[in-house]
Amino acid sequence: MLKSLHVSGPETSCKICDGPASLYGVVDFNKNCLERENVFPVLSGVPVYYYRCENCGLIFSRAFDEWTHADFQEHIYNADYARVDPEYAEIRPQLLADMVFNFIKQAGPLKVLDYGGGAGRTAELLRGKGVAAASWDPMTSAALPQGALFDVVTCFEVFEHTPTPLATAEDALRLLDSKGVLIFSTLTADELPPRAIHAWYIAPRNGHITIYTKAALKVMFEKFGCTVHHFSGNVHMAYRQLPAWLAPQRA
Repeated sequence: MLKSLHVSGPETSCKICDGPASLYGVVDFNKNCLERENVFPVLSGVPVYYYRCENCGLIFSRAFDEWTHADFQEHIYNADYARVDPEYAEIRPQLLADMVFNFIKQAGPLKVLDYGGGAGRTAELLRGKGVAAASWDPMTSAALPQGALFDVVTCFEVFEHTPTPLATAEDALRLLDSKGVLIFSTLTADELPPRAIHAWYIAPRNGHITIYTKAALKVMFEKFGCTVHHFSGNVHMAYRQLPAWLAPQRA
C-alpha cells in the first residue's frame, strides 16, 4: 500500500525551461480521469502536489521523481489500472492504429516504432495492416532498441506519464531517421486558469504527472532542434526536417 510521497517546498524549477514554478495545488493520489464521468474511488489519503511554471506553463509533480519503474508498476500500472483507464487494452490501440495507418498509407513502406506501446497492441494492429511496426516500452524493457532508426515514431499517452520529460523526448527522438517524424498525443492545458488543480486530466492515479502547454512543448522540442506542429490540442508532431511524403499533407 502506498503510504506517502515526496513533498517539495512551495517553489521549484521547471522541468523543461528551468524557470520558476510555484505550487499549483494538491490532489489525492487516487484522483483519476474517470472522475469527469462521476466515477470516484475511495480516497487514498496520500497527497500529490503539482507545480506550474511561470514561464512556459508546464504543470508537473515532483512526487514521483525518485520512483523506479518497479514503483510505477506496483502503484500505478498494476492490475487495477484498467479500472481508471478501461480503453487502454483494446479500444485506444485500435483507434490509434487506424489513425497512424491513415496518416502514412500514401507514403509507401515506412518503418514505425510505437514508443511506450505497453503490451504492443497498436504495433500488432499496424502489422495486420501491412505496416512494418515495432513496439518498445520503458516500463517493460531495460534498454532502447539499438541501431535501428525509424521513419515514424509514435508516442501516444506517454509524455504526461513521465517524470523526466526532456529525457523521454530525447530517447524517442534518438530513434528517428534524420527525416523522420514523431507523432505524439498529450492534452495541452493552455486554457486552464490559475489553480485549476481539479481539471480532469490532472490525474495521478492514471499516471498523469506532467501536463504541457503548447509553449512548453515548443521549448522542449526546440532543445533538440525540432519544430512542433499541432494537429489539435491533443495530437502533435515533432520533426527536424519534414519528409517529402508528408509535405503535401501539411499544405
